[in-house]
Amino acid sequence: MTSITYREPAVDDAQEIWELVKNNKPLDENSKYLYVLLCHQFSKTCCVAEHNSEIIGFLSGFISPKDPNTLFVWQAAVDNRFRNQGIAKKMVFQTFSGTNSLVKFVEATVTPSNHSSLKFLQNFADQAGAKLVSRPLFSTDVLEDGHEPENLIRIGPIQKKILEVMS
Repeated sequence: MTSITYREPAVDDAQEIWELVKNNKPLDENSKYLYVLLCHQFSKTCCVAEHNSEIIGFLSGFISPKDPNTLFVWQAAVDNRFRNQGIAKKMVFQTFSGTNSLVKFVEATVTPSNHSSLKFLQNFADQAGAKLVSRPLFSTDVLEDGHEPENLIRIGPIQKKILEVMS
């Protein structure tokens, strides 16, 4: 099996992360500066996956200011060469496990056509023994520019002990 390590991102990783995300459609492209900020300000709730010193996965998240018991996962990208190896799941487990004891839920937004993300989140919920609830969050009127609506996916409550056994 391929040797992959998981760690918090550093500012020096931003360029490589930005390029990885740009090459992972249908993820929205953001500025390189955003990834610099994520690596600097939110490194505790983000994760990179590395293989032979190359970043092959990135997960960005944050503790929701509106709901401090929730880890909001913003983007998860895995290099095409390394897909279907459980890397995204491991990055979520790693990030969630590193949060404080108040955090019991994972949230993400997903477009209805992003079947791979929906399947991934359902599998994550099933493996964590947690409930998945989906509801509309942002309509096309709010997002404009032809962007699909975004549904909010909420998974939980999750027990960290279960994740430790699974990871």
